[in-house]
This record gives sequence, structure tokens and C-alpha cells, in this order.
Amino acid sequence: MSILTTTNSRRSFLRSASAFLALPYLDTFAEVGKASLAQTKRMVFLGQGYGFLPEFYPTESGRFSEIGLTDGLSPLAKHQDDISLLGNLLNLGATKPHEGSTTFLTGAYQGGKNSISCDQVAAEFLCQDSRYSHLTLSTPETKGHGNRALSMSWNEMGSPIPGLNTSLELYDKLFSAKETKEQVIRRIQTRRSVLDSMEVNAKSITHQIAKTDQEKLDEYYQTIRQVELGLKKQLDWASTPKPKAPFGHPETIDGESEVKLMFDMIALAFQTDQTRVASYMMPSQSVLSSMGITIPVHALSHYNISEERRENAGYRDRKCMELYGYLLDQLKEKKDLNGQSVYDNSIVSYGTNIRSSHGLKGFPVFLSGGGIKNLRLGESMILPKDTPLANVWLTLLQQTGVPIDKFSHSTGTVSELLS
Repeated sequence: MSILTTTNSRRSFLRSASAFLALPYLDTFAEVGKASLAQTKRMVFLGQGYGFLPEFYPTESGRFSEIGLTDGLSPLAKHQDDISLLGNLLNLGATKPHEGSTTFLTGAYQGGKNSISCDQVAAEFLCQDSRYSHLTLSTPETKGHGNRALSMSWNEMGSPIPGLNTSLELYDKLFSAKETKEQVIRRIQTRRSVLDSMEVNAKSITHQIAKTDQEKLDEYYQTIRQVELGLKKQLDWASTPKPKAPFGHPETIDGESEVKLMFDMIALAFQTDQTRVASYMMPSQSVLSSMGITIPVHALSHYNISEERRENAGYRDRKCMELYGYLLDQLKEKKDLNGQSVYDNSIVSYGTNIRSSHGLKGFPVFLSGGGIKNLRLGESMILPKDTPLANVWLTLLQQTGVPIDKFSHSTGTVSELLS
């Protein structure tokens, strides 16, 4: 996959802006970056893992302002004109009812091998000039997501990308300044010397291996190239201080607060242009615990066993929507360099491979954000039966400017998403 370069790189501006990046954006300097930021797109991919109660879903298509919101969707009332819920989706890569996130962004987990996730395709194109190529956020709570899921993100070789599992890890990544510029350069030089020797050693055995091993060697070269690109980006950014944290990280934190902190920092990372793509495999059990619910989250997904489970599952559904709404609030409140809300140039997707209990067909995907100007929002959209999820991802990628014609098992785009 080729990386397209932009003609108006923002990197030089960021270097000159290092003195005031940590402050609120200043009108004095705002005009400098407006042209280069005008078309900046940002994408967030959220994975819930488990599904929702059957009564959570609307039974018809239509605008929420006309058909109303179900009880499960009611916490999104203030955002009802800014969200759409897609129905009748099918993910060909989702074959196991306990893996709500493993293939959610890839659709290609066939025969034990995954493929690149759509957030990484987006990151390759959208994040060339940001400090971080992507933010991959996760949770140690794998139940509902899939035991093999380190995060929702997978690289182009189909290997999982480990995520930052806690808000403290993300806080340190975004705001910690533990290394000086000289230390960063020294560390990069050391790693480069190791990479150079690895590449020389690899080339020395090229003519000594069987053809069947050539693919493994190609993957090895690819890994070296990816690390090299990462080191180059670190070196480019070594002179640009990280933003100062607008708050301190709490010493103790419950599940709901953890998710909110992650959302706060995603919005801040977008506002300060540290990255333009983020994925987050979200926790479930700790959120339930913070609500005072003691039933294990997997047991709760078997809601037909008792009225207590069904009632608590309904509480969980509403809490999930409340947290989703919290992120939308944060994105709308934060202003970028153009004075627009971060939301206005973002696309937020939220969902899971699982519909209800262990059902894998007709699972939910929410879309929100102003990053695609003709994206239909404020609607329940029941799409044609078994619409491939990969078609949705392809549509969003194309509409944010990523130059691809196919993604995973896509068969085309979803015209119904656009007005």
C-alpha cells in the first residue's frame, strides 16, 4: 500500500508552534495553520464487545426525531440528530459469539489469520504529519472482545497491535516529558544500529533459504521498515514538546471513570493534533462494577435466565449509551485551530460483532461526527439484509479521502449512508 504525501505539510508549522502548543489556541497564531487544517479528518473506532438487549434496537427505519428513541438509546437524546444506527450488517470474519471485537475492524479472520484493520488503513493516510501514527487503546478485560484480541487494531501483516490498557498509560504517552531531546536521539541511534545489523544479517542468508521461507523473510524486512519509519517520526518530533496536561491523573479510578478519562484524552489528542486516528477496545466488567452490578458480564449476556439479569442488562445498555454520548460531548466542546469543534471534522464509529446474547447477524454500528459532510445522521437505518460491514468501512475511508477501492471482503460502498 502506498502512502500519499500532501503538498502542504503541517510539520514545519508544528515545530514553530511548539512554544504555544500547550496553551489554548491563540487567535494571533490561528491564521497560520487554518489552510493546512481546513481539511483535516479524524476517525475514532470504538468496540463494545458484548451486544445489547433485543428491545434496544429500533424496529423501523426513520429519523429518531419522528420514530423516537428506545429506552436503551434514551441517554443519547441530546445527540439524536447527530447519530445514526445501522442495521442488517454482516461481518464475514465474525464466526465466534465471544469475539465481539477481534475482527470488527478487519472482517477477515479466516483460517486463523487476520488482516489489516481499517483504522490502520486510515492512519497511514491521515496521520503523516501528526506526532503519533495512531492511538491504539485497549483493556485487560478481554471477555466479550475475544481472548486473542490485544486491541481492535491489526497491522498489514495480520498481526495484532498491542494497545495501551489503562488511562495512566495513555496519560504518560500524551503528556509525559521523561526524555530530553538528546536522550530521544541517543535512543533512536542505538535502535537504528541494531536494525542495521539485523538487516545485514537477514540479507546474508537470502540465498541460503528455501523458497518457502521467502515470505517469512519478506515479513521480517517489512517489520524492519515499519520500525524505521516509526523511529524517523520520533526523530522529527524530538524538538516539539508535548502539550502540558490540563489535569492530573487520579490515584484511584473505577471502570466508568476510566472510560471517561480515555475519552477525555482522545478528544485532547485530536484537539492538539497529536494524532488523527484512535481505536479503543472498551472494558465491560469494571464498568458494571462501578455501577454496583455484581453479575459477571458474560453471565449478564444470558439475560433470559432471570428477570434480574434482564433488568441489569438494560441498565448496562443505557450506561453504554451514556458513555458514548460523553465522548460526543467532549469532541463537540473542544475547539481546533480553526475555531471549529473537533467533532466537526471527526467520524466516530461505535459497535460490536454481536447483536444480542450470542447472535452475530444484524449487530449494531453507530456513526456520528461532521467529518463527512453528506453523511446521513439522526436516523435508524435498516440496510439491505446482510450488508457487509466491510462496505461500511470502505465507504467511510473513501469519504475521508483515503484512496482505496476495496477493503477486506467489501463488495462495494453503502450509498444509503450518504445524502
